[in-house]
Amino acid sequence: MTDSSPSPTPLPHIFGESYEFNEVRAFLGGDPKPPNFVIHRNGEVIGLCLGLGWNPRAESEPCEVWVGRKGDQPKWGIKLSETKGLLPVYVRRTEGGKWFYNGEFQVTSDSTDPAIIRPRLQPPTIVAIAQLVFLKRINPPAAPTPPAEVVA
Repeated sequence: MTDSSPSPTPLPHIFGESYEFNEVRAFLGGDPKPPNFVIHRNGEVIGLCLGLGWNPRAESEPCEVWVGRKGDQPKWGIKLSETKGLLPVYVRRTEGGKWFYNGEFQVTSDSTDPAIIRPRLQPPTIVAIAQLVFLKRINPPAAPTPPAEVVA
């Protein structure tokens, strides 16, 4: 006998609470593929995980995403800058630490202007930024809605 009752809906993430990366990705329904700063599904950005080591202004107003130049990061930076709607943002304050839910944000603008990017470089750690994406917090912070179950 099998239980055909629907899976329980996950509880919403709570502003300021911490989560493991895999919990965040599973909660949002993200594909298990890099780059990990964007949680994505089917080629769409659905959330962000920003470590302060690489995004030191992730908790600023506006929130800044510093998109690197390695691998697919620039491609995903462009996709992020074109994203409409709300994005849940999680911030890791220490390397290897948990991700704190920081609320929902909207993309407001982006820049690839070297004059804007150059002052943000922090050698030897941050030596290349392809793009800056600016986000505005939507107040009050709300819990992200879990994705609808996909039926194949």
